[in-house]
Amino acid sequence: MSKRDNKDLVTGGFLSFSLMAQEFIAIMFAFYSYRQGEMALATFYLAVAGLLIVALGLFYIFDHHRLARVLLASTLLTCFFFLLLGASDASALMWCLTVVPVLVGAFDHRQSLAMLIILFAAAIWIMFGGSMPIAVPEYSDTVVVRFLSSYAILAAFAVAMDNSRFDSLTKYKDLSSRVDEITHQDVLTQLPNRHNMEGRLAAKYQQYRLGKQPFSILLPDLDNFKFINDRYGHDVGDEILYAVGQMLLEPLRDEDVVARWGGNEFMVLLPTANAEAAVNIAERLRTKATEIDMQAQGDKLRISLSVGVASIDKCTGVDDLMSTAENGLYQAKHMGRDMVVVG
Repeated sequence: MSKRDNKDLVTGGFLSFSLMAQEFIAIMFAFYSYRQGEMALATFYLAVAGLLIVALGLFYIFDHHRLARVLLASTLLTCFFFLLLGASDASALMWCLTVVPVLVGAFDHRQSLAMLIILFAAAIWIMFGGSMPIAVPEYSDTVVVRFLSSYAILAAFAVAMDNSRFDSLTKYKDLSSRVDEITHQDVLTQLPNRHNMEGRLAAKYQQYRLGKQPFSILLPDLDNFKFINDRYGHDVGDEILYAVGQMLLEPLRDEDVVARWGGNEFMVLLPTANAEAAVNIAERLRTKATEIDMQAQGDKLRISLSVGVASIDKCTGVDDLMSTAENGLYQAKHMGRDMVVVG
């Protein structure tokens, strides 16, 4: 998962929480203003609540996260300036402060930072009596200092928390991606592992059932591998496994898949290949295996493959396909190794 995807995941979750939290605040302020007899202010807060409900609908029903963010930002910025220009008590200024973490959490770093700076500059201008086309409340020095310092501290804390949250999620996603890679990839050969190939086989069989497009598999198995491990050590055996895995990739088509099936056994998935084509490919792989040049303890190693072949058009399912290929491999081993046998 990319860092942009991570950020979308973070902002999407925070956007959902922000919309619901601001909706609750707007309704509470509307109720409070109504109880105080301030009908105009109560109507304003209800209008804000209505816009936030629209944003919630865009988020949950229509999945328009970007449009929901724009509506949330425009609504809260309107509230910010409305309350700052006409706040009648400290509670209204408190709502201004709730805008800070919402902007930081619901937007990307550059956008939120730009909006925070603009709002802070605007608050300083308004509270210190900058020229305005409308009458502005006279704030006491204590209110100004408390509000601006609270704003700055809250903004710094929100930015730090957002960066920490995003970094943590990025590390978690990177770790999850690594775990997923290990789960589906053989560490030694860097090829897909058995679990990965089983999923590919199941998917390919479903395609075959729908479109009857044939496919075949090969089961190449290293001959005398136990002897090599016992004689030259497991490090040499690992080098051979890696070399054979890379060799199997070279002559294949782009759509073919090579996996380490287990131990000294590999599997090759050949989409669109019938039995005859699969045998030709298997013979080519068997020949190339004998050309691998490796030495250990001064001895030239003889590397060969026995290969079992099976085609889906001659089998009743994936299990039967596997059994057929394993039977072909068993026959190849029994008949002297270094050969290709169709199961």
